[in-house]
Amino acid sequence: MYLDKPAALWPPGPEIPSPGPATPSRPGPAPSPGTPQPAPQPILPTWYEPTSISLERELADRLLAQRTILVSGRLDDALASHVTAQLLLLDAHSNDLVTLQLSSADSELEAALALAAAIDLVGSPVHAVARGTVRGPAVGVLAAAAQREAHRHTMFVLSLPHFVAEGTADQLATLADHHERQVARFRDLIAHATGRSADEVATDLDPGRVLNAQEAKDYGLITQLL
Repeated sequence: MYLDKPAALWPPGPEIPSPGPATPSRPGPAPSPGTPQPAPQPILPTWYEPTSISLERELADRLLAQRTILVSGRLDDALASHVTAQLLLLDAHSNDLVTLQLSSADSELEAALALAAAIDLVGSPVHAVARGTVRGPAVGVLAAAAQREAHRHTMFVLSLPHFVAEGTADQLATLADHHERQVARFRDLIAHATGRSADEVATDLDPGRVLNAQEAKDYGLITQLL
């Protein structure tokens, strides 16, 4: 017996309806006139916007426009060279007063002496204002200024940096002699500023002496308290 149409191997599945036209979404109910609306969140200013690099440059430019130089953090060769360039730039512009804001708890002897020499070199009077902690060779930078002031909570540490060197015996002797000359220059800066003898200053530098702002004024290291 033959069939006109072949029989299906599997029973037919359920018929899938064709998708109809998309139903447009309806907006939610409008709020009643008496319903309070949430207030927008305020945009608060922050020091982290914009980037710190552009912000530091902008602040430095504004300070330079007011003939103010900021010396903060570790005083090394890079910072001493940067501040020296700023001093020379301001000195070339005019002979008006330059204010040096100084706060350094860590400093290198050679860098501090180089910056002190730059302060002595420029024709503009340099007015140093100490704040925070001024320790070690950074005190020599303060002593090189014509006028020296300090905030009342400033701490001063009269001390010498540790001397570490490597090399042959001749090289060590040369380095030791160079270091002794730098220490003598540092000592003379403080002695000249305070009116004390070099031996007295050396006695205070060797073990390290801590002074608060009033004691530093009595010592002669600063001329005025703020």
